[in-house]
Amino acid sequence: MKDKIGQIMRKTYSYWWVDGIVETAMGFFFIVLAGYNYLIESVSINQTVSMILAIAQPLVFLACWFAYGRLVKWVKEHITYRRTGYVAFQPKNRKNRVVRGVIGGVLGFGIALVVTYIGPEVLKINSLLIVGSLLALVTLFLAFWYGINRLFVLAVIEFGLGLWISRLPLDADLRSILLMACIGAVWLLSGLIVFIRYLLRTKPNPEDA
Repeated sequence: MKDKIGQIMRKTYSYWWVDGIVETAMGFFFIVLAGYNYLIESVSINQTVSMILAIAQPLVFLACWFAYGRLVKWVKEHITYRRTGYVAFQPKNRKNRVVRGVIGGVLGFGIALVVTYIGPEVLKINSLLIVGSLLALVTLFLAFWYGINRLFVLAVIEFGLGLWISRLPLDADLRSILLMACIGAVWLLSGLIVFIRYLLRTKPNPEDA
């Protein structure tokens, strides 16, 4: 019985991915961050400007994350829900949000430790290969949990990009930026394809029209 309920819940949450806008926004998010990091690396005005850009990087990340949430919400409210209906999720209480925040912080610290020290220094594995592998594992988890087949393809591509870019004869920072930009481009392209197919296969609700 519990397995049946779990399947129904996963099917409900998979509806969040039906229009491809999550992938589109996430890909754009990665590309913007990659472009900003490239700006920091390539700017040659003076050291003060470079320092200001580096300090402002967390603010750019937060702005992109806020814009990501607003974009996804706007598209779903104005396009998706008017075509295929609305799915309401049970709101999470404050205690659960705190627990998830703590778990996310611990996982983030652990991943950062693996990418920056344990992988390159202890295991002698290229950090970009580790990043590509971790992103691929996260994408695989989403693919299995929500039953979204296209995410399996994205996971393979992420791992392949990490393996390929880690071997390019470029500066380490440039390779990291290139990996972020390429992964963003792949997610963006996947999302746009799904979004276009979604628009072609669905029609607005006559009542909303």
